[in-house]
Formats: sequence, structure tokens, C-alpha cells
Amino acid sequence: MKNSPFQENPESLVSVCNHVLNGCSLHWVHHLPEEKYLWHLMCIGEHKTSDMVQITLEEACRLFPEFQELGDVPPTMDVSFKRGKNSGKWYDFHRGK
Repeated sequence: MKNSPFQENPESLVSVCNHVLNGCSLHWVHHLPEEKYLWHLMCIGEHKTSDMVQITLEEACRLFPEFQELGDVPPTMDVSFKRGKNSGKWYDFHRGK
């Protein structure tokens, strides 16, 4: 992945809801440094563990180019991003210490 804004390896796995993979809009992105999968990409709907699948960071960037806007998040930051329905801008919600 050339010119990647992410510090993580492009082959690292991220968790994505299957709704987004099937065409729903990407609405939430969670960066959770304490979790097995550092990044979680989700739609606006409710989710169960069975709704989540793993893809590579590189594939996530290819499928969701807007996700790359969040690539400068420090590896230890616990934060969620919500994408505005009308503006398309990312709004952050820091949960970290």
C-alpha cells in the first residue's frame, strides 16, 4: 500500500461489519488499542459478533477510501469516529485516559 497514512502493517487485520461490505454506508470507525483488531469499521445499525468479519488494512483502505482520512491516529489512542450523514466529515469521540 503506497503512501499509506497508517502506521500499522497493511496486512494487519481490521474488523468490518458485513453490512458495510454489502453496501451500507460506513458510519462508525473505532480505534481500540486494547482489542485484538485495532480498527473496527461499522454501519449505523446494531451489531453482533457474528456481523463482523476481518479483512486486511490494505483492503479496508481500498474498499473505503474515506477511512484513510483517519490514518494519523496515534497507535495508543482510544477513539471513535462518527461520519456525518450530510457533511461526510468525521467527528471524533475520545474515550482514552
